[in-house]
Amino acid sequence: MTGAEEKKGKTEQIVVGDVVIEPRTWKVWKKDRELKLPNREFELLRFLAENPNIVFSKEELFEKIWGYDYISDAATVSVHINRLREKIEDDARNPKIIETVWGAGYRLNA
Repeated sequence: MTGAEEKKGKTEQIVVGDVVIEPRTWKVWKKDRELKLPNREFELLRFLAENPNIVFSKEELFEKIWGYDYISDAATVSVHINRLREKIEDDARNPKIIETVWGAGYRLNA
């Protein structure tokens, strides 16, 4: 295989610390362990990882991930952020990857 063919066959990855996100295969790894994320958690993590260091309000994240037609509210985002932190952070009570920016929203630190 040529270099270009090898690259084409490889899965793109987003690496954030010891978390590896494979958007094409819908897989997430923490160190050597694959994490099983429900669809919305995966979509939320992927969106934040594709837009590192940018603060998004709960309302913006809700609109981007759930869309306007979804029957719920932006508080759903907080629940999903907390679940993600339990899975990807070393200490979910002192998150380093997904940070809360008080009064503004959340950002993924890259």
